[in-house]
Parts: sequence; C-alpha cells; structure tokens
Amino acid sequence: MQELVKGPGAVLAPEEGDSYWQPGPHFGHMTIKVSPSTHPSNMFSMGTQILPAGCHIRSHGHARNDEILFIHAGSGRAVIDGDEHGLETGSTVVLGRFVEHAIYNDGPGDMEIVWFFTPPGLEHVVEGAGKPRRPGEPPPEHLERPADIARILDKAGYATAEQIRASVKPGPRAAE
Repeated sequence: MQELVKGPGAVLAPEEGDSYWQPGPHFGHMTIKVSPSTHPSNMFSMGTQILPAGCHIRSHGHARNDEILFIHAGSGRAVIDGDEHGLETGSTVVLGRFVEHAIYNDGPGDMEIVWFFTPPGLEHVVEGAGKPRRPGEPPPEHLERPADIARILDKAGYATAEQIRASVKPGPRAAE
C-alpha cells in the first residue's frame, strides 16, 4: 500500500509574511504569504497587494506563469490584451501565460488584491523591486525601481513585449 503523506496546514495572521513597499507606478505594498521558501510546496505562491487610489500596476505579461487576482476590496479596471473590464470587490481576474494585463485603481480608496501565481516566481519580483516594510510604518516618500529590474523580471519569468505580441490565442477546444 502506498504511504499517504499529510501536507502542511497553517493559518497566517493579516500582517504575517514578508512585506515590501513597491516602487511606482503602483506604490503601496505587497506581502508574500506563501512561497516555496515558507511552504513545502513548489507549485504556487500567494500574497496580498495594497494598490493606493490613483495608482496602477503597469502593463505586463508572464512567460512561465499563470496568475489569479482576487479583488478583496476596492474598485477600478483591468486592461487585458487591450480590452477594458470593470473591477469591484469580489471580482476575480484569471490570466494565462503571455496575456498582457494592467490593473488600475480608479476608486476612492485602497484596492486590496489577493494574488496566486503558479508556478511560483512573483515573490522574486516583490523582494527584488521592493523595500522591506514593517507593519504600521509610513510609506517611503519616493521609491525608484531598481536599476537591474529587467534582470529581476526575466528571472521571475516575465514575458517581453515581443513575446506577448508574438503569442497566439489557442483555437476552440476540440469536442471530446
């Protein structure tokens, strides 16, 4: 009989996890809740992001990863492969590989996003581009993107603009 191995179980407090202030244009902060360095699975990473009013996540795509964003609070819009979609509390955004996307907080307050990334990799961008954050501290007045951001994005599996333009949508699924 095959041995059954129980996986881990955990409950993380709201401020638990490695948290980093992020440079513009999104500013705010991101907290890594689950990653291969904190959890014995190498299948995904998960965290939260606070996107202040008037800020946005710049347009980008991923070459090796799928991403799910859940809008826990706030409102705004997503631009996905050039199409605009409204976002509100409870919205879910599903993004496959090479899908160009940007998120805009057009609402009056913070947008709270829960993100899932598979396979993991986003946590490397959060750490590499950010500045460590302690709960309760004020945001830095100005935070520039690191000079080596292209290397950080490449290591994490971000797609280049050329790869996104060259990608094709699959045809309809064949009847089974």
